[in-house]
Amino acid sequence: MLIVFGSIYGLLVLVGLPALIFAHFGLRSENALLRIRVEDLLKDFEALTREVAALRRGAPPHTSPEPAPEQAAEALSSEFAPPVASPAPEPLTAPVARRGEDGAEDAPPVEAAPKAPPPEPKGPALTDRLAAWLRENWTLALAALSLILGGLFMVQYGVEQGLLTPPLRVLGALVLGAALIAGGEAIRRRHGDSATPNLRHLPSTFSGAGTVVLFIAILSAHALYGLIGSVPALAGMAAVSLVAVLLGWLYGPVLSAIGLLGATAAPFFVGGSSDKAVLLYPYFAMVGLAGLGIDTFRRWAWVSGLALGLPAGALGLLWLHEPDARGLALAALALGLGAVLIPARSLRPVQDGPMTGQGLAGWAAPAFPTWIAAAGVALASGAGLVLMLDGASPAAAALGYALLLLVFAGVALGLARAPAFEDLALLPGVAALVGLGLHAVLDGPLYSAFRAGLDRLPESAAPTTVWWLVAGAAALSVIAFLRLARQIGTDHRGLWALGAAVLLPAAILVLEFLWAPGEVTGAYPWALAVMAGAGLMVVLAERRSAMGGEARGFETGLFAASALILIGLALFLVLTKIALTLALSAMMVAAVALDRQRPMRPLGWLAQLGAAVIGYRLLVDPGLDWAVGRAGTVDVLLAHLGPLAAFAAILVLARPERAALRALASSSLVTVMALAVTVALRRGLGAEGFETHWAQGLTATVWILAAFAQIWRLPHDPSLLRPLRIGFAVVMALAACGAVAVMIDDLSWLLATGQGRVAGPPVLDSLALAILPLAAVFGAGASLLGAPGRPGARWLRPGLGGLSVLALGVWGWLEIRRIWRGPDLSLPGPSDGELYSYTLALLLASGLGLLLAVLTRSHALRRLAMAGVALTVAKVFLIDMSGLSGLVRVASFVGLGLALAGLAWLDRAVNRIWERG
Repeated sequence: MLIVFGSIYGLLVLVGLPALIFAHFGLRSENALLRIRVEDLLKDFEALTREVAALRRGAPPHTSPEPAPEQAAEALSSEFAPPVASPAPEPLTAPVARRGEDGAEDAPPVEAAPKAPPPEPKGPALTDRLAAWLRENWTLALAALSLILGGLFMVQYGVEQGLLTPPLRVLGALVLGAALIAGGEAIRRRHGDSATPNLRHLPSTFSGAGTVVLFIAILSAHALYGLIGSVPALAGMAAVSLVAVLLGWLYGPVLSAIGLLGATAAPFFVGGSSDKAVLLYPYFAMVGLAGLGIDTFRRWAWVSGLALGLPAGALGLLWLHEPDARGLALAALALGLGAVLIPARSLRPVQDGPMTGQGLAGWAAPAFPTWIAAAGVALASGAGLVLMLDGASPAAAALGYALLLLVFAGVALGLARAPAFEDLALLPGVAALVGLGLHAVLDGPLYSAFRAGLDRLPESAAPTTVWWLVAGAAALSVIAFLRLARQIGTDHRGLWALGAAVLLPAAILVLEFLWAPGEVTGAYPWALAVMAGAGLMVVLAERRSAMGGEARGFETGLFAASALILIGLALFLVLTKIALTLALSAMMVAAVALDRQRPMRPLGWLAQLGAAVIGYRLLVDPGLDWAVGRAGTVDVLLAHLGPLAAFAAILVLARPERAALRALASSSLVTVMALAVTVALRRGLGAEGFETHWAQGLTATVWILAAFAQIWRLPHDPSLLRPLRIGFAVVMALAACGAVAVMIDDLSWLLATGQGRVAGPPVLDSLALAILPLAAVFGAGASLLGAPGRPGARWLRPGLGGLSVLALGVWGWLEIRRIWRGPDLSLPGPSDGELYSYTLALLLASGLGLLLAVLTRSHALRRLAMAGVALTVAKVFLIDMSGLSGLVRVASFVGLGLALAGLAWLDRAVNRIWERG
C-alpha cells in the first residue's frame, strides 16, 4: 500500500506540475479576448486624452506611438514596492500670438501660473501591503508552501519507508527543485512575472519553491545521509545561493520572500544529527547574504531587513540548540560585513548623510543603507557579547572579545569614507566594556579560570588573561586614535578623540573593580600594567599635540587627563592611605599647572574630579573614623594639610578664565578646613566632651560651612558635576542637622533635669560658643548665597536670614536665663528681674533691627523689627502684667511706653527719609 501511495505521489509531482503549467496556458487562451478588449479600451482612452490636451494647448491633436510591451511591463509596479512619487507637472506656457480676421495681432493670453502640486499621499505601511497581497494571492502562498513541503515530505517518506536509496532520494529532490525553477522561468520568459494579471507572481512562486527544495536536498545529503562532506555541502549551498541571487534580480519580490522564509525554516524540518548542525551556521549566513545580494540590485529595502532578521533569529535558535562559538562568530561577522558592503556595492563604502544615532533621536532621517549597516554591526556586536557572556569555555569568551575588537577595527578604519557610519563604532566598543563587566558578575569561564590562579603553587606563574584583556583595550584606543588621525574635517573628531582617551582607562577601571587582578597577579605587576596604559596615553597626547588643529588643546587635554587618572590608580594600588591622599593632591596641582602652561580644559575637569575624590577619602575611605581613632597625629596633619596646600596652589596657578577652578579652590579650602576642625575637636575633647552642646554647636557650624561651600561653587561647575555637588551639599547638611539635634538634646537635659552646667562666665560662656557661630554662619549665608542673581536666592536669603534671627533669639533667651539663674538652667523661675530683662532685650533687638533697616534700606528688616515690637507688647500685656508686681511692674509699663513712643518716632522718620529717596 505504501509503495502504491509513493508511486501515486511521484506521478502527481511529475505529471501535476506540467499539467498545472499547461492549465494556466489554457486560462490565458480563454481570456485572450477579454484582454484584447481591455487593451482597445485603453488605446481609445489614451487617444481621447491626447486630443483633449491638444485642444487645451491650442495645437492640433497628434498621436504618439504606442508604448512597447517592455515599457508597459516596467510601468507595472509590484505590490510590495512602495509608491513612487510622480513628477511635478510642467508649467503652462503661453501659445504663440495669432492674427485675427482683421489682420491685427491678437494679444497672447496671460501665462497661467503653475499650481503647486498637491502633497504626495503617504503610501501604506509594509504590513498593510503584505496583508493586502496575502488577501489577493493567498492561493499562491499556499501553493509555494505545498510545493516546498512536497519536496521535504518526499525525502522524509523515502527515509521512513526505505523505498529508494539515499542517493536517489536526494536526486529526486534536486530534480524537483530544478523542475520548479525551470517551470517558473519558462512562464516568466513568455509572460513576465507580474505583467499578465492571471499569471501574476506564479513564476516567483515556482522558482522560489524550487530554490528552497534545492537547499533542502543539499542539507539532506549532508545532515541526514552523510553522502557529502562539509566542503561539498558548503559549495553546493553557495551555488544555490548564487542561483537565488540571479533569480531575485530577474523576478519580483515574491520570490525573495518565499526563498528567504523557506530557506530559513527548512533546516528545522529536515532534522539530522547534532554533529552535522554546525554546518547550519554558514548556511544561514549564505541565506542572508543571498537576500542582501538580491536587494542591492532591486532596492526593495524590506528584503534586506528580512535577509538580516530571519538568519539572525535562526542563529539564535541554533545557538540555544547546538552552540558553536566559531560558527556563530564567523556567521555573524559574514552577515555584518555583508550588511555594510553589499548594499553599497563597494569594498570601501562611501555613505554621507545623517548617522543612525541621529535617526534614533529623531533629529534626521538616515538613508536605508545606513540602517542596514547599523543592523549588521549590531548583529556582529551582539554575537560577540553573547559569546563573552554565554560561552561554555574560556576560548569562546576570548573569541567573543576578539570579535568585538575586529568589528571595532573594521568600522573605525575600514569605513573612514562613510561619515554616516561613524557612530556604529560605539556598538562594539560599548559591548566590549559591558562584556568585561558582566562576564565577571556572571562568573564566566574566562573569569573563573583567571580567579583560579589564587590557588596556584607559589612558584608557578600567574595567569596572563588580564594582560591580554588590557592589550585588547589598548588596541581599541590606538584604533580610535588612528581614525582620529585620518579624520577629514572636524565634524566628529571629538567623538574619536573621546573614544581613544576613554576606552583603555574604562577597561582598566572595570577590571580593577570587578576582576580584582591585583589579588591574583600581585599589586605591583598590576600597577605596572596600569602605568603602561598611562604611558600609552602620554604618547597619544604628544602625538595629538603634534597634529595641531583648532581642537588641539581640548583633545590633548583628554589624553593627559586619562594619563593622570591611570597614574592615580597605579598609586592607589601600591601606596598607603596617607601617601595616596598626598599623591592625589600633587596630581591636581600638576593638572592645573599643565593647563596653565598650555590651555587644556579637560585638565580642569580632572582637577574637579580629584577634589571630589579627596573629599571622599577624607570623609569615607579612610574617612573620619580613621582620622579620629586609628591614625597618628602626624598622619592626620598630613592628610589635611596636603589637600589644603594643593587647593591653595590651585587658587594661585589657575588661569584667569578658569572661574570654575578658582571657585573649586576657594570652596574646597573651606571644606577641608571644616573637616580639620571637626577632627581636631573630636581628638582633643574625647568621646564624652565631643557630645556636649558647645562641641556639637561648633561641629554643626563646620558642616554648615562645608555645605555652603558646595552651594557656593555650584554655578561654576560643569553640568555633569552639578548632581555630584548637590549630593555632597545634602550629605553635609544632614550631618549638620545631626549635630544640631545632639546639641538641642543636650540643652533640653540642662533645662529639664539640671544634668550638666553651663561653662564659662556670662555672655562668653558655652552657650555663646554653641549658638553664636551658627547664627553668624546663617547670616553670612543669607548675604552671600542669597545675593541677587544667584540660583535659589529667592528662598535662600529669607530662609537663612530667618534661621540666623532664630539662633540669636534662642541664644538671648538662654543667656538671660543663665544670668538670673546661674549655671544650672533648671532652677525654678522666672523672677521679676528676668521677665523685665526679656522685655528690655526684645525692645533693644527691635530698635537695633530698625536701625539696621535704615542703614541698609531693607523693607524686610523693617518689618521684622516691627514684628519684634508687636511681640514685646504682647509679652508685656499677657505675661508681665500678671507676673510682675510693685515698682518693677510700674517701670516695665513706663519703659514700654517710652520705648514705643521712641520707636514710633523712628519709624516715621524712616518713612520720611525713604520717601525723599
